[in-house]
Amino acid sequence: MLNRRGLALLLASLSGALGAAGKDFDFDTLKARARQQAAAAYSPPPQVDAALAQIDPARQAAALLKPRYAPWSMASRFVPLPLAPRADCAPTLFNSIQASGIERFDYRPELFDWPAAGLPAPGPAATGFCGFRLLYPSPSDGEREDLAQFQGDAWQLVGSGSPFGAAALAVGVIDEDGRVQAAPFREFWLVRPAAGARQLRLYALADAPALTAAFQVDLVPGVAGRADVQVALYPRDGAGKLLLAPLAGSFVQGEHRPGRALPLQAEVHNVDGLAIHTAAGGWLWRPLDNPPQRSAYSFLVNTPRGFGLLQRDRDAGHYEPDAPHPRQPDVWLLPGADWGAGQLRLLEAPAGNADERNVQVGFVPDQQLAPGAGMEFGYSVQWSTEPSLPRPDGWVIATRSGAAGSDGRRRYAVDFVGPALRGLPPGAAPVAVIDIGRGGGLQRQQVVANPHTGGWRLLFEFDRATDAPLQLRAYLQHADQPLTETWDYVDPPR
Repeated sequence: MLNRRGLALLLASLSGALGAAGKDFDFDTLKARARQQAAAAYSPPPQVDAALAQIDPARQAAALLKPRYAPWSMASRFVPLPLAPRADCAPTLFNSIQASGIERFDYRPELFDWPAAGLPAPGPAATGFCGFRLLYPSPSDGEREDLAQFQGDAWQLVGSGSPFGAAALAVGVIDEDGRVQAAPFREFWLVRPAAGARQLRLYALADAPALTAAFQVDLVPGVAGRADVQVALYPRDGAGKLLLAPLAGSFVQGEHRPGRALPLQAEVHNVDGLAIHTAAGGWLWRPLDNPPQRSAYSFLVNTPRGFGLLQRDRDAGHYEPDAPHPRQPDVWLLPGADWGAGQLRLLEAPAGNADERNVQVGFVPDQQLAPGAGMEFGYSVQWSTEPSLPRPDGWVIATRSGAAGSDGRRRYAVDFVGPALRGLPPGAAPVAVIDIGRGGGLQRQQVVANPHTGGWRLLFEFDRATDAPLQLRAYLQHADQPLTETWDYVDPPR
C-alpha cells in the first residue's frame, strides 16, 4: 500500500524509468505547450457532424473501432482503441510515441462499424475521436479486457474483473452557480511500452475557457488498477475556483434516500459515500445524497492523507438483478506531496438515472492561481473492489433515516463493523459519541449488537428547532478510545 512518501519516490523514479518518449517529447515539452496555449485566447473544440446529434449516445457507443485498424497490434500487451466521435464529446486527437518518433492516428469514418450504431457507412465526418479505451490481458485467462477509459472530461480504471464505475475528472473549476466545469481532454500521446512491460505512460492535454492543463499519467494494472499522475495547470483570465484532482460518481437512491427518483427500483448508485483520511490520522464517512437542488459542503482538511468515493454496499440483493453496481470499484486518491492549506469540497446535484455523475469531490486550495501563474502537483488514484485500499479499523456500512412519530422528530440508524469492534472484551459494548448541530436536540440513543453484520448499530432520535440543514456526527468508542470512523451527515430540512 502506498503512503505519501512512497508515492513521491515512485513518481520521481518513474520520470526516469519510463522515459521512453525520448528526446522529441516529454512532460516538459507538453508543459511548455500548455503554458503557451493558456496565454492565448481560448479556442473551443470544433463541432461534430450534425448526424451524430440525432443518435442516442448509448447507440453511438456501439460503433467500435474495427480491429484491423487498431493503432497498435491487437496482440500487444496494452491495446489502445480510439472511440468513435459523439455529439456529446469534444473531439480529441490521438498520438503514438514509438522509437521512430511520434505518429498521429487520424480519424477516418471507415475506421468504425457505423451500421452497428444505426448510421450508414462510411459514417460521419469528424476532426477527432471521443477519447479511447485501453485493453490489457485478464489475469484469469489472458483475454483482453478493459483496463482504462479516457473520454470527454473524465477517465477511469478498473480493478481486475470489475466494470467501470466512478471516475476521475481532468481538473475542475467551480463556477458562480456552484457547478463543476471540468476541462475536457483535447489530445493524447501514448508511449508504446517495451515488450513485456507491465505499465504504460501517457500524456494528455486538457483545455477549457478557464485554464489549460498538462498531464503525465502512468497506468499500472492489478487487483487495484492504479494511475500515478503529475499535473501542471495554467489559468487564463477569469479562472474560477479551482477543484484539484476531482472524483465523480453517481448516487440516485440508497437505503437512507429510497425511491424518490426511481420508485420502482431498488438502490441505484455506483458509489454510496465519501471517505476522508485526515492529516491527523482520523477518518470521516459522509453518506452521499441525491438532493432536490444543488448542494455543496466543505471539509477543512489541509493536505489530507487520502479521500475517495466508495461503494460499500456490495450486497447484490439490494440492487436490480442485472445492475453492475455491486461490482463497481471504489476510487481512492492519495495526494503525492503537501497540497498546502485548503479544503475538500463535496458537490451533489439532483439525478434521475445512474448515467448522471451527480456527485463530485476535489481539493480547493486556499491560494487560487492568478493568470500567468502555474501550479504543479501529483497524486495517485486507485480503483478496486477488493479490501486493498486504506480504511479504518471500524467503519460504517449502512445509514437509514426516517420520521420518529408525527411531531417532527427524526430517527437515524447507523451500522458500524470492523476488527476494532470485533476485538472488544467479552461482555463489553461500545459507547456512542453523538453531536447534533445547532438547532437540534438529542432525545434518545442506543447501541445494540447487530447479529446480521457482526457489528453494532447506533440508533438515535432528535428534535428539530430549525428549518435549516442540521449537521450530525457520531462515532463509537470504548474506554474513551475511538473505535470507528466518524459518521458525518447533514439532515436536510423537511
